Amino acid sequence: MLLSLLLSFLIGSVVGLSVNFGWGLPLGTSLTLVIATLGFGVAFYQSYATRKHNRLLVKPHLVMKSPMSSIHLEGYYTFFLKVKNYGLGPALIENFSISIGDHGNVANGTLFDTIRKHAREHFCAKGKTRCVAVFLKEGDAIDKGEEKILIEISFSRAGVTLSQARDLARSYSSTIAASINYHCHYGNKFKLERMAKNKPIKT
Repeated sequence: MLLSLLLSFLIGSVVGLSVNFGWGLPLGTSLTLVIATLGFGVAFYQSYATRKHNRLLVKPHLVMKSPMSSIHLEGYYTFFLKVKNYGLGPALIENFSISIGDHGNVANGTLFDTIRKHAREHFCAKGKTRCVAVFLKEGDAIDKGEEKILIEISFSRAGVTLSQARDLARSYSSTIAASINYHCHYGNKFKLERMAKNKPIKT
């Protein structure tokens, strides 16, 4: 809309000055000026549209999920907290924070010890656990289509039915809150936030 008004103003100005203010420009010259003005407007619009299109082409979109698997590791049930980039470009991490239950924010370097403790207490694993923890840092990137495991807790299937395992995983998942601030290559900022539904961890 603004571009149309600008072009109309420029064209009207060229024609008006040529006809009414004694420029004495021939018709061909006036038409040339009009065409040049139109060409400038088209080039400006194409440049704007291209930049806007390129921004959309690199826009990331992070989604966090917490599935449970009974086949990931033989003899174990496995709870995951994952983040995946469903966007069209890489997500460049600015900040990551995570809190679990009453423990509040978990600091970088302590996430593994925290979930290992929770694996023994919440999942009643009695030492038979396998844990993986990844704490995203500033400057990390999650590429288009890439999925990262933030938390992985595998606990023994012995004496635990699939239904019980799902309940344990669902209960633990509800205590996790996480936030990821990230941006695209053009500097546009985005935020993924997961809210905890139930703070206390039942043991």
